[in-house]
Amino acid sequence: MKHLLVRQSLFLPLAALLVPALLALGVPNYSSMTQHVSELQLLDHPIAGLMRVAPILCGMSILLFGIGAYLSAPSRFAFTAFASAAVAANFISAGVFVSGDPLHGLHGVGFFIPLVPACFAAESGLGRSVRQISLAVAVVSMAYLWLNLSDVDPLRGLTQRLAIVLILGWYSFASYHLLRSMGSPDGTGANAIRAEPVAIGSQ
Repeated sequence: MKHLLVRQSLFLPLAALLVPALLALGVPNYSSMTQHVSELQLLDHPIAGLMRVAPILCGMSILLFGIGAYLSAPSRFAFTAFASAAVAANFISAGVFVSGDPLHGLHGVGFFIPLVPACFAAESGLGRSVRQISLAVAVVSMAYLWLNLSDVDPLRGLTQRLAIVLILGWYSFASYHLLRSMGSPDGTGANAIRAEPVAIGSQ
């Protein structure tokens, strides 16, 4: 079960939002360069319905990723699972409530987004490259959230789409490495690796 929970996040979080983002390129009276993807919900167009479903799928996938990580090693992934649940709530609410509603994003709970890769970097013990890439994604994600909050970006639509690829693409990266560490469902996978906790200050 835990393998399935992690495996689905190889593709689903990114695909869920990337599909409507790409389809939006052909939507009239909408600019993918200057408008957020959530603004598609406000249009009188079939894509509005898709943009209600997509964040919910994305959020559910992230929630399942956190549960799968926790089940793989409860003593190591507690913070990653908690942060994933908060981020999942952000995306799910963004589908349930349309753009402009105070509950769209649950009053800014999206600021937990950088915590998932940051906690994963601290807890996974999957090696230096995984740790550094995850921390880099966390820092860039925080920078994007600040840029979004500051409202100084003239190309906020383009910036958001790049952020979607980075932030949600990280789940594909993390899931791949986590699945390798878990091995096959019976624990006998040839590619299984033994991950150890990372000591603070280790290189």
